[in-house]
Amino acid sequence: MFGFPTQPQSLTHCFFVDGGCFAGVRAGGGSLRWRVDDEDEDPQGFIACIRFCFACIWSNLFGEVAPESTTRSPPRLPSDPGKPAASSPRRSMEETSESDSGSARGTKRKRVTEPRDRDSAGSGSDSSGSPFRRPKAPLMPICTEEDGTVLYGFTDDQDVMDRYHDDMQKYIKKRDRHKRMLTLAPSSVTERRTFKETESVLKYAESVLSLSAYLDGKMINQCTGIVVEVDAFRNSAIILTSTWLFCTKKPLDDWTKKEYATEAKVNVHMLDDSTLECRLMFFSEHYEIAFFEISGDISLKTLSLECNVELGQDVFLLARDTNLNLIYKRDKVQLVDPCEHQQNHYQFLNGPIPQCGTGGGVLDAGGKIVGMLFYKLPLVAFIPSSLILKCSTMWQHFRQLARPQLGLKLRTLAFLDIPRIELMSRKFSISSGLIVGEISAKCDAEKLGIRAGDIIFSCQKERVSSIVQLEHVLLGVGEEHLQKSNDLSSKVEVEIGVFHVRKRIQRFITLRVGLSDHLEVFHSDDEDAKAEGNTGEEGPAAAACEAKP
Repeated sequence: MFGFPTQPQSLTHCFFVDGGCFAGVRAGGGSLRWRVDDEDEDPQGFIACIRFCFACIWSNLFGEVAPESTTRSPPRLPSDPGKPAASSPRRSMEETSESDSGSARGTKRKRVTEPRDRDSAGSGSDSSGSPFRRPKAPLMPICTEEDGTVLYGFTDDQDVMDRYHDDMQKYIKKRDRHKRMLTLAPSSVTERRTFKETESVLKYAESVLSLSAYLDGKMINQCTGIVVEVDAFRNSAIILTSTWLFCTKKPLDDWTKKEYATEAKVNVHMLDDSTLECRLMFFSEHYEIAFFEISGDISLKTLSLECNVELGQDVFLLARDTNLNLIYKRDKVQLVDPCEHQQNHYQFLNGPIPQCGTGGGVLDAGGKIVGMLFYKLPLVAFIPSSLILKCSTMWQHFRQLARPQLGLKLRTLAFLDIPRIELMSRKFSISSGLIVGEISAKCDAEKLGIRAGDIIFSCQKERVSSIVQLEHVLLGVGEEHLQKSNDLSSKVEVEIGVFHVRKRIQRFITLRVGLSDHLEVFHSDDEDAKAEGNTGEEGPAAAACEAKP
């Protein structure tokens, strides 16, 4: 005797095989089992018994006919005056549900000999408005065990079995249609939330749209956008998104040049399924942000940008997929540095999001946008809203960006393991700062002795412990320069405090670097630098290096 755990069933199926073997579901017993009377004399019957036990298990677990069971029928028992014979149905079989059974242990079910009316199947009608019910299996009692348990089998009326099979196929098709319905589709909700949280997310989602860009009639990309400003007087709105929308050539390495189709036609897909064409106002190649303007008879709500985001902070993501469906996910800001091929200013989440989620929002508990999403590997990246606001303010005042380019790939010292941070604090009195990972060939930093592993602890006399802090200081230097001159061809001086790990000394070094509103390109070797025109010739202030203990 063998048993398999299943859901309790109050109605049973029974399959018979030659040689006295049979398999069935014990009525109300909650276990699927088979019994073999004489498997040695009839090995083929034993194999058939196991095969139909598998079919019954499959039906219990998935509610469908088991593979390869549609063309096989259970063999009959030989005539036996002591046991009623069961005729095998011509088509596949399905077990009945608990609600359809109505039989109790130890009682016999009336044998079904007359064909059922086609409408009695419940789901026999294929009309979308008909009730959704599982058809009853035409069963009859087969035998009674010693303990009084009644085993049931299918009726031997072939016409009834054919109708039952047809009704079951219609039922399965209708069940599949139900699973595709918006209200009946399986839900993937795993987290707990209150009704108030749900209402808040639905309100925030009204400001999250989808955008698509086209060039010569062909789609370039599709991504998400966030409504950050609405002008009711001009009937216009400004949408924040990513330059990935109209990027035609984007290598994996963020430090290499990209190509953008600024003349591309960009459409905004509104939540009422209408489409509006929008106009590119401004974009930053380095930070990969873009602002578009739409005009017309629109009614949109805005989400405000929040400057503060903390490591380890609980946030949630809002974006749109290609069908305009909302992407919602709870997440946490990770203590992770960018990879070598990623820009310094990224922060990270676990994700994942699809590519069309790029440009979506990272929101705090109060519904403020603390960052904008980017589809990156291996983790989802976002740029903090504080940098977006800084860029937006500079563009509004000067119609361009100016950012000093240091030529350094950096890591955060605070992301090291605590024992190493404690050792550095004890030995070098350094517990925060930015670690130099790589240095662009022929740049001032390389020429003035900065090497991989050194620690930058200040910039422009301000302590820096995160890359976002350093980016703010650099943008401040560029903004100060633009207040004096709009010329980006000149260079600026940037003072950084460096701790040389190898020599165990601190120095304050003044770098003379160029300004740009374009992508900072990283040169991995001398030949690469020469190809870009960076000869590394020493300027007047290149030697302005002040060493301090």
